Amino acid sequence: MTAHARPRRVATRLARGLLLAAALALPALGAAGCKDDPPPPQKVAPLEPIPAPAGLLAEVFVPNPDEAWQKARAAVGGPALFLPSNASNLAITLLGLPLAVSAEIDGNIPLVAALVERPGGGRPRATLGIHVRDAGKIETLLVKGESARFQLRVDEKTSITLLESKDGGARPLALGLLGNYLLVAQDTADLLEIGPYVARTLPAAKMPKAHVSIELPREALGGPIEKGLRSGWESLRPRARTGDKAPTPLPNPLNGLMDALLGILVELDHASVTLDFDDRAAHLRLHGATREGSTGAADIAAMTVGDPRRILALPADTDIAIFLQDDDVKSRASNAKGYADALVAAMGKDVPEDDRAALTAALVAVAEGRGDAFTAGAALLSTGPSMYARSDVADGDKLDAALGDLFGLAKRKSFSAWLGEHEMGVTTGKTVIENLPGDIRRVRLTRAEAKGDKASKDRKIKPGDKPAAPPPEGVPNTIDVLYMIGKDGLLLAAGYDAKASFRSVWESPSKENLSGRAEAKSAITAVGDETAFVAFVDPLRLLNRRAGKAEAGPSAPVVFALGKGGEGAKANDPWMRLDIANLAIQELIKRRGAL
Repeated sequence: MTAHARPRRVATRLARGLLLAAALALPALGAAGCKDDPPPPQKVAPLEPIPAPAGLLAEVFVPNPDEAWQKARAAVGGPALFLPSNASNLAITLLGLPLAVSAEIDGNIPLVAALVERPGGGRPRATLGIHVRDAGKIETLLVKGESARFQLRVDEKTSITLLESKDGGARPLALGLLGNYLLVAQDTADLLEIGPYVARTLPAAKMPKAHVSIELPREALGGPIEKGLRSGWESLRPRARTGDKAPTPLPNPLNGLMDALLGILVELDHASVTLDFDDRAAHLRLHGATREGSTGAADIAAMTVGDPRRILALPADTDIAIFLQDDDVKSRASNAKGYADALVAAMGKDVPEDDRAALTAALVAVAEGRGDAFTAGAALLSTGPSMYARSDVADGDKLDAALGDLFGLAKRKSFSAWLGEHEMGVTTGKTVIENLPGDIRRVRLTRAEAKGDKASKDRKIKPGDKPAAPPPEGVPNTIDVLYMIGKDGLLLAAGYDAKASFRSVWESPSKENLSGRAEAKSAITAVGDETAFVAFVDPLRLLNRRAGKAEAGPSAPVVFALGKGGEGAKANDPWMRLDIANLAIQELIKRRGAL
């Protein structure tokens, strides 16, 4: 393969991928005019708007296709740079139209599209509308001349002029003209059913400001969209293994937040999804508008929010972090009971009722004793992984006693036997870290084999079972979890060098911390202070550390957050956001070879 063949091949794959995206009404297929003094648009009388087709899922708007494509192209980089630099040339390339047609595509006029539910489910039906300057001239360019490959057929019911292969052969996409819009769909039936709404109604809608905006009506939110999102979340939520039984969902605060948000979708008046690009990152947003007086509005009103900039007080090496604001003590206690049930089920055998009750009581007491705000982080250091957390404390004495009871369960026969089956032992005690005041508790996790544990040595191996593999080189046989409850709340740390991790999280608020990394600080600060949950990851630094590189490399944060209210929204309007640094997008594409 020549040096130039691979870029061409990659660009071709990217073009095919974007062609599929166009069929689904995604923003990559924009339409933009030629830069060299394009002709003025032909004046066409506005078409009378018509009602939305049955099963409308979404309306898509790209106010300035040229600008949106140029921003997206720069964000993706790599193979995208082999594609045309303006959206008009991109459109004719992907649609297989003559080059002369690009001068008739107007990239400063909005691209519009509609998605409609497919009977029986599956991928939505979609039709795209690209604004053109002179539909009559496009017809002439496509059907006249020796090299013309199209013939025209007017559909009497819709007045759409269908552009069909001159030889009668099938085309990958259906094309048509109505008014000043070139319509694109996966097949002719979609074009004829959805196209009139796209060309006649959507151009008259109030145009949003985002590079790409998707409007979701109430009927779609409460039907196929809610169903699809819930199905996706069910596939992602953490689950506990329960022997031969199917895994069961693990309760956690994020589960409660996601379930609450999904539950109110059926009662939202509408929602908007926007996508914007800038020089640093791509920004995806979902904003919902609650219906006053609904159950969903009450649920969102009960959601508590806070300031996620607490994350910035974590150690400077942090590459994974979360923030959680959860003021609902009853919900925390309910989740704790669910954790207890899941753990007992995971043990795969009968657990005495008093042991079950002791576990539940300890977890509930931890939930009630901890405070409303919680941050945690992790880093992959040269000495091994390091994990740490900070939490507000509502009742220090109660939390201290509850943690002691929780870790003390390891001494009970049922828990001790279960730990032994997994070649693990648990001991508790205290430790001292030089120059750090306070009572530091230690929980030591030990591989039973390292202690010469008889239960481990005598464990019966069932037919087909594989003996437990020894730990990889460099992995210690004991790992400590250290924690302390003091005036600054709960501090917890673990890792191959737990004392170093603890010292790091203890000192970070007043010394070097995450706020010193400009990209991380900017990404977290942008989320705002009306936030219930934040997940932060810096994938490039994490990958470099896993590869053993001495330098962590550039920072390229990815931040997911959810909350309510904030700038430009009502106090109880929910939102979600995902911000991905352009460098992270480019690295993901390069590593996965997706395009």
